[in-house]
Amino acid sequence: MIENGREKGSMNHQKGFTMLEGVMVFAIIAIVAAIAVPQFRKMAINGNLKAAAKDMVSDFSYMRERAISENTSLSIFFDTTHHTYTVPYPGGKVKTPASFSSDINITGVNFTDGGTTLTFQTRGTISPPGTNTITLTNGRGSTATITVLTAGRIYVQYSLQ
Repeated sequence: MIENGREKGSMNHQKGFTMLEGVMVFAIIAIVAAIAVPQFRKMAINGNLKAAAKDMVSDFSYMRERAISENTSLSIFFDTTHHTYTVPYPGGKVKTPASFSSDINITGVNFTDGGTTLTFQTRGTISPPGTNTITLTNGRGSTATITVLTAGRIYVQYSLQ
């Protein structure tokens, strides 16, 4: 049966969204983005700190392996004033953790002898003997503490803000 040009009992099927539905979806997306963006920024800043620490650990591991394979002692020198360290690559490469981000600095070099030089011996051990630490800090106040033990074992502890 047809009434007013429509079959009785059938529904008028509209396609698309109303303006209100579109605005609501946009508002929800905006709220989620406002919450997520600062978290992503925090992750990126702390990710740069982790990358800098891993790069430094990689340099230490490489120097240890090279000292063993070349049967020679190799030293890494730290300059706490300029937040850099010098790795004995050919020509002596000066490196800085800030290469990952300008706000990452070497804020602490605590070696058992009070010095700023870490030497890898021919057997893979380090001098000065004991527990030696290097601390990296980023602009958020997060830290990465790299610990080098006498036997040459290296590990990192993070305190992320």
